[in-house]
Amino acid sequence: MLACAEVFRVYRFFAGSLVAAVTSCVLISSRPARAQPAPPADTGAQSTAPAEDEELPAYHHSIFSWEHTVTAATLGVGDKPLSYDPTYTMGFVARTRYYFVDNNLKGEHLRMALDAGLYREWTNSDVTTQRGEWDFADTELSLVYARRFWGQSQTEGAYAQLIPVKLTLPTSKISYDSGRYFAVGPGVGVSTVSPIFVGKLEHWSVSTLLLVNYQRWFARATVPTNESLERVRLSPEGRSLPSDALSGSSLVRDQLAFSARVRLSLGENVLWTTDAALAPAWKYDVQKHAPICGVVLTGCTDVPVSEDDSRYLVRTSFSTEVSLRLAKAFSLDVGYGNAANQLGPDGRRRSFFYSPEAVFYASVSFFPHELATGSKQLAKNLFAPSVL
Repeated sequence: MLACAEVFRVYRFFAGSLVAAVTSCVLISSRPARAQPAPPADTGAQSTAPAEDEELPAYHHSIFSWEHTVTAATLGVGDKPLSYDPTYTMGFVARTRYYFVDNNLKGEHLRMALDAGLYREWTNSDVTTQRGEWDFADTELSLVYARRFWGQSQTEGAYAQLIPVKLTLPTSKISYDSGRYFAVGPGVGVSTVSPIFVGKLEHWSVSTLLLVNYQRWFARATVPTNESLERVRLSPEGRSLPSDALSGSSLVRDQLAFSARVRLSLGENVLWTTDAALAPAWKYDVQKHAPICGVVLTGCTDVPVSEDDSRYLVRTSFSTEVSLRLAKAFSLDVGYGNAANQLGPDGRRRSFFYSPEAVFYASVSFFPHELATGSKQLAKNLFAPSVL
C-alpha cells in the first residue's frame, strides 16, 4: 500500500536541548561552524571514527537516496490476501543536515534537519488514483541539539538529546486531502556508543538510542475533509446538502512515539540497524448523541456513540536493515519493515513483526561529505516509524 510505504519515509529519530541550543546558536552562529564528525546520536551513522580534529563540512551526513519499496504480499510472502493488490514504489529522498554547532571535543552539536521525498507508485494499487502517480512525502523540519554527559570521545560515551521543535507539513496527498494543516511538538532521548572486541577487531562498535516524541496535529475539521469535493449527503434534518467530508472516522489529534534502536558497526563498511517503535495516539472527540430527523417514519431518533467506541489507537513499527558501502560516498541498503495499527480493519490484532502492510525495501544512498574530506563514515538510510 502506498500509505504504508510512506510509513517508512516520514518519521525520523532526533536529538537536542532547548536552552543550550538557543544559547549556542546566538554565540556561535556568527562564526564559521567547525564541522566535525557527528555524534552517534545523530541520524548520520558512522562505521569508523576519524581524527578528533578533522573538519567536516557543515552539511555532513546529509543523505540523498534512491529508494525502492515492495509489499510482502506482492512477493507472495505471508498471508494470502483475498484481493491481490501488488504495490511497488520508487522514491527520491533528501535528508539534509546543517550544523550550527559541531564541537566534538566538548561533545556538543546543534543542527537543523530537513527531510523530504518524492515517490512514484509504478503499480496500480487501490490507494492511488492512477497507475504511475507521483506523490510527495510529508516534509519534516527539526532543530536538534545533543550534549555528551559521559565519556571522553564520540566513539565511547553517552549523549542527552532534546528536540526543541519538530514541524511536520502535510505535503503528502493523504495528509493534504484529509484537511491537515501541520503538526508540531518536542522530543527527548538518550543514546550511547561503545566499542566491542577491543584489541581484536578494529572499528567494531554498538550504539543504542531511546527517544520519546510528542506531536499535536492541527486540521480544519475533526474528520478528514477535502474542500474540492462536493458530494451530496443527507443532513441530520433529512435535507440533501453538499459536503466535503471524506469519512466518519475522526483524525488523530495527539500522538506519542516511543522509539528504540540498536546499531552494530561491523568494521568500516557494514552497518546493521534494528528499529522498533510504539506510537499511541488520541483522536478528536465526536458528538456523543446525533439526532436524525426526516429519514424515519416515527419522526426523529437519537443515535448515541457506541459503548465500544474508542478515541485511542496504537501503531507499532519494526525494521531491520543492513547497509553496505559500495564505494566512497555510496552505500547499498536493504531491509524489511512492518508498520501497522495494533488492531487491523478486520478486527484482528497485528503482530509486531508482520502484518499485511509489511514491506521489503532497498536503496542506493549518496552522502556528499565523504567526497569533501578524507574520512570514511558510512551514512545510513534511516527507517522511519509511522506518522499516524
